Amino acid sequence: MMRHLTGLSSGLVLAMICACPSSAPAQQDAAAAAAAEPPAMLYLAPTGNDAWSGKLPAPNNAKTDGPFATLERARDELRNLRKAGTLPTGPVVVELAGGVYERTAPLALTAEDSGTEPAPVTYRGRKGEVARIVGGKVVTGWQPVTDPAVLARLDESARDKVRQADLRAQGLIDYAEVKAGPGWGQSQPGMELFFQDKPMTVARWPNEGFAHIVDVVGGAPHKIHGIPGDKIGKFTYDGDRPTRWTAEKNVMLHGWWFWDWADQRLRIESVDTEKKVITLDPEPVHSYGFRKGQWYYAYNLLPELDQPGEWYMDRDAGILYFWPPAPLDSGDAMVSVAPALVQMKDVAYLTLHRMTFECSRGTALSLDNVNQVRVTGSVIRNTGGWAASLSGKASGIVGCDLYNMAEGGVSMNGGDRKTLTPAGLYVDNCHFFKFGRWNPICKPGVQVGGVGNRVTHNLFNDAPHMAVMWGGNDHLFEYNEFHSVVYGSNDAGVMYAGYNPAMRGHMIRYNYFHHIYGFEGRGCNGVYLDDMFCSATMFGNIFYQVPRAAFIGGGHDNVVENNVFVDCKPALHVDARMMGWAAASVPTMKQRLEEVPYKEEPWCSRYPQLLTYLEGNYAEPRGNIVTRNICVGGKWDEIEGKAKPGVALTDNLVDEDPKFVDAEHLNFQLRDDSPAWKLGFQRIPIEKIGLYPDDLRVSWPVVCEVRTKPETPAPPAKKALRTAPAVVKVPRLSAPVMIDGTLTPEEWSGLDAAKGIVIEQGLQGEKTSPPSTAWLAWDDTALYVAIDNSINPKTIIRPGNTWGQDDAVELAIRNPAAGKDAPILVLRGFPSGSFVSSDEPGTPAAVVKRVAEGVQYGAKMVDAKRWTTEWRIPFASLGIDPAKDTKFAFNISVRKTADELWLLWQGTDAATWEVGNAGVIELVR
Repeated sequence: MMRHLTGLSSGLVLAMICACPSSAPAQQDAAAAAAAEPPAMLYLAPTGNDAWSGKLPAPNNAKTDGPFATLERARDELRNLRKAGTLPTGPVVVELAGGVYERTAPLALTAEDSGTEPAPVTYRGRKGEVARIVGGKVVTGWQPVTDPAVLARLDESARDKVRQADLRAQGLIDYAEVKAGPGWGQSQPGMELFFQDKPMTVARWPNEGFAHIVDVVGGAPHKIHGIPGDKIGKFTYDGDRPTRWTAEKNVMLHGWWFWDWADQRLRIESVDTEKKVITLDPEPVHSYGFRKGQWYYAYNLLPELDQPGEWYMDRDAGILYFWPPAPLDSGDAMVSVAPALVQMKDVAYLTLHRMTFECSRGTALSLDNVNQVRVTGSVIRNTGGWAASLSGKASGIVGCDLYNMAEGGVSMNGGDRKTLTPAGLYVDNCHFFKFGRWNPICKPGVQVGGVGNRVTHNLFNDAPHMAVMWGGNDHLFEYNEFHSVVYGSNDAGVMYAGYNPAMRGHMIRYNYFHHIYGFEGRGCNGVYLDDMFCSATMFGNIFYQVPRAAFIGGGHDNVVENNVFVDCKPALHVDARMMGWAAASVPTMKQRLEEVPYKEEPWCSRYPQLLTYLEGNYAEPRGNIVTRNICVGGKWDEIEGKAKPGVALTDNLVDEDPKFVDAEHLNFQLRDDSPAWKLGFQRIPIEKIGLYPDDLRVSWPVVCEVRTKPETPAPPAKKALRTAPAVVKVPRLSAPVMIDGTLTPEEWSGLDAAKGIVIEQGLQGEKTSPPSTAWLAWDDTALYVAIDNSINPKTIIRPGNTWGQDDAVELAIRNPAAGKDAPILVLRGFPSGSFVSSDEPGTPAAVVKRVAEGVQYGAKMVDAKRWTTEWRIPFASLGIDPAKDTKFAFNISVRKTADELWLLWQGTDAATWEVGNAGVIELVR
C-alpha cells in the first residue's frame, strides 16, 4: 500500500489545503458560538457526582460540590432550570471532562431539550482532553485455559496463548444470540469484543480470504439470467477442515452465495465429512440460491481460534475466550453492551461537539426529525450498526472521523418529494473508513434520501463496497475524495443509485476518484447509475484507475461533462439493458414515474423531460450527453450498439496529450497550452477537493493508506464445451406445412423425436429439463422450423411478448459464407403468436428489418403445460442462397420461465445467440 497524506499540495493523490469554503457558514458560526463564554455552563466528569451542583469543573477541596457524573443528570438539570424560569438567556454549554463515560442505554433527548436560535445548547468535550461516550464494559479477570475439554477443542498452537474471562461473574449476562441474517445484507453482530480500541475477529476459517463452493447438490436446480444454481443450501467442499466443526454449536457461514452484491450469514445444519457436503439450515432461505464457485467463510468456532486477535464466546457457560494480539495490560478489552449511545427526537438547535462515541451494539447516534442539530469535531467508531442516522432539516455531521462501523457511516433522509422541498441536511469535512465490516454490502459511508441534501469535502477509503448510495431528488455531491473502496465486489460502484426514472436533479461535481479495482482486481464501477437511473450530472470530476468510471445503465437525460479520465478501462459505459435482459422492468419504470406528481408543479417545471418520458419506446436510453471530457490511457468508451442513438458525444479529447501539469505525480491540472481549453473545457478547482483544516475538524493532518491494485487470480481453465461444433443435417421438406402453430405428423417427419433435435442444454452445456424438441426442413425458398415445448407441470406458461420475462423461443443464424464479420440474425417468437427480429447481437438496423420481412410464424397453446410453434423463414430475408450456401452457424434457445430456465440446442457459455460457440445446420438434398 502507499501512504496517503491529506493536506499537502503535491499533486492530486495528496489532496490540497484550502481555506474554509463558503458552503459552511453555519458550521463556522456554530464554532464561534461554542468558543464564546456562555452565560449558562454545566460540567461533567467521570469522577463527578450527580448529587453535586454541576457548576464546578472539578470537585472542591471539601469534596462537597463539583461536576455531575452522568449526561442524564445534566440533561435533567437543564429541564428543571427551564421549568423554573431560571435558565440564563443565551447559549448553554454542558462540558465533559476527559475520560470514559460508560453507558448501558442511550441518552434520550426530546423536544424539551432543544435550544433556540439565540440560545443553542452544546454538549462538548473539554478542549485538549478526550471525553469518551462508551457503550461497552471493560473485561477483567483474564486467566489461562485449563479445562481439558476446552483445550482439546483448541488448535494446538493456541492452547497456551488463549485467555479466558468469566463474563457472568462480572455481571454480564446478555451476550446476544448468534443469528442467521433474515435476508441478504441483514445481520446484527450482537456483542462484540474490542481491544486497544479496535474490533477483534470472531474465530473464523479461513483466517484470510474465502473457501469456495465446489458444487451445489441441493436437488432444486434453477437459473437466473441463464446462470445455473440451486435453491437449496447444500454443497460440497474441498479439504477436510470441517471435520473440526462437527461437535460445535451454532457454526455460521458468511457467504456471497449467488451474486457478489448479496451476502448472507447462515447457520450450518449438518456436515457430512465422508461425502464432504455442508447442509445449511432450511430457514432463512437465500433468495437467489447458491451456485458453484461462490465464496464463504466459517465463523463462531472455538477450534478456529488460532491466531492473535480472534475470540469466541461460549454463551452457555458465559466464558469469553481471546487470543490477545498484544499483552492484555497494554490496552482495554471491552465488550459492547449498550444498544445505542444517543437518541434524539424532535430536537432543535443542539450540538454534540468534540467527543468520542464508541462501542455500541447498534447505531451510535440516532437524530430523528431534528432541526439545526449538529455533530461536530467528534469521533464515532466501533459501532455494531451505523455511526449515525439523521432525519429532519438543516442539520448535519461536520468534521468527524467515522470508522470501524459494522454497517455504514451516516444515513440521512429529509425533504418532501411530493413538493420537492429540500431538507438541507449535510455531511461535510468528514473522514469515513473501515465501514461495512460486518454487513459489507450496500452499507456505504453515506446514504442519502429525500430532497436537497449534500455530501461535501469528505474522504472515503478502505471499504468493501460502495462509498455513497443515494435516492430521492436534487442532491449535491461535491469536493469529495474516494479511494480504496469496492474491494470486495465487482458489480458495485463507488457511488450508486438505481432503478427509478423520477429520482432526478443530482449534481456530482468536483470529486476525485482514484485507485479503485474491485474484488480481486476484476473491476467494478465508478459513478454507477444502475438500472435506468436518470438525470444525474457528472461535471468536473477526476477519475484515475477507475473501471467503468461513468456508468449509465440504460437511463435517460444523464450528463457526463468536463471530466478527466486517466487509465480507466473504460472511462464511459452506456447500455440499453431495458431493450434486452432488463425488459421486464419496462412496466416498473412506468409505475415508479406515476408514483410522483410529475405532471404537476413544481415537478413539471423542475423536470420537464418527465412529461415525455413515456412517449415512444421509453426502454431506449435517450437524452444522454457526453461532452468536453478528457480521456488518456485505458479505454474511452463501451457503448452498446442499441444505446448509441441515445448518446450525444461532442468535443471530447480522447487519447491526445492533454498536457497535464505533472501526470507522473498525479497532478492532473491542465497547463496553459492544453488543447482541451479550445474545446471549452473548464478548470477543475483541485485545491478545494477533499478534507480541509478547520476548528471543527477532529484531526489534522489525515494520513491513510492507498490500496494498490491486487493481482487478479488466473481464471480456472475452461473445459471446452465440445471439440467440434455439432452438425445437424436438414432434409428437404417432404410435405406442405401450414404455419399455424399446430404440429402434425404429416408435416413434420411423423413427429419422430429421433428425427428431431433435442433442446436440453444449459448455457454451460449441462443437461437441463424438461427438454424441448425441434424439427427442421427446407425447400428452395425457405427454412422451416417446428418446436414442441413442454414446461414444468406445476406451473403455467407466461404468454407475454418480452424476451427474458415471458416464455419464448429464439433462432440464431449466421452465414459463414458472408465473411468473418457477417451479422448474427436473431428471431424470437412468443406463445401469443407474436415474433420479433432482434438487434441484441449488434445487428445493423437495416438487416434486422430485412430479416423480419416475409417471415411466417405461428404458435399454439396446446394446454397449460405445453405450447408449439412453427416458422417459415425466407432464405432471401436471411441473405442466403441455398444453391450456394448449405452450411450455417445455428442455435435454438427456449426460455421457460416456470423454472427460470434457458434451454439451448448447444450451450454457448455466453449469450444464447453466440452461434460461433454453438452448432451448424447443413442443408441436404
